[in-house]
Amino acid sequence: MKYFIEMFSPTQAWLDLSKEERAAYLTHVNDSSKGLMDQGVVIVSMSENDQDTLHRAGYNFFVIWTIPTDELANAVQELMADSDWFTYFDQLNLKGDSTDIFKKLINI
Repeated sequence: MKYFIEMFSPTQAWLDLSKEERAAYLTHVNDSSKGLMDQGVVIVSMSENDQDTLHRAGYNFFVIWTIPTDELANAVQELMADSDWFTYFDQLNLKGDSTDIFKKLINI
């Protein structure tokens, strides 16, 4: 099982779209992702990044996903790239399996 976290903020290209264009784009992305959801990809949470977060990352929004396989994780990332998501959002991603992080930190 992969965990995938995206952190993002809108770019000027997004801000330049009308509300109707934004809604149409998000509907398209949502519709395009349904096949992945049917294969077990799950959005655990979508949220705005609270301003009072200690050591806050400089991104306005985040999404947390669980994704069953590496292949589906790649498909999620391809969907983002193919849908021009990165034109509209400045984004950083995190992806990995659940692990014993303490053991990893000790063995660095």
